[in-house]
Amino acid sequence: MNMTKKSRFMTKAISEVLDMELQAVLWQIYDEIIEQRKGHMDYLQVFEIEVCEKTLTITNRQEAPPFQTKFIINNKIKGDKNTTVWIIDDARYQTMLFPEDY
Repeated sequence: MNMTKKSRFMTKAISEVLDMELQAVLWQIYDEIIEQRKGHMDYLQVFEIEVCEKTLTITNRQEAPPFQTKFIINNKIKGDKNTTVWIIDDARYQTMLFPEDY
């Protein structure tokens, strides 16, 4: 659930490459960390996704203030390779993108 009520966007590469279910999981994790880190969120959230045979490990980190946490989920989601996804939150909207899209 979009806790901030800001519009959300994604790059064309995200919509074409990243499984829709994984996109939804990343937004859900993003909403959870907004709630957990009230007032201590960096505008740039980095999600490193590691695909294993039975699990997906999603490591979220930010620079200021420094924070890192891991989420391990059952690998029923279509993830075929390790990747990094950013979510950038500016004053008006949130955007999901690959680092190379920046």
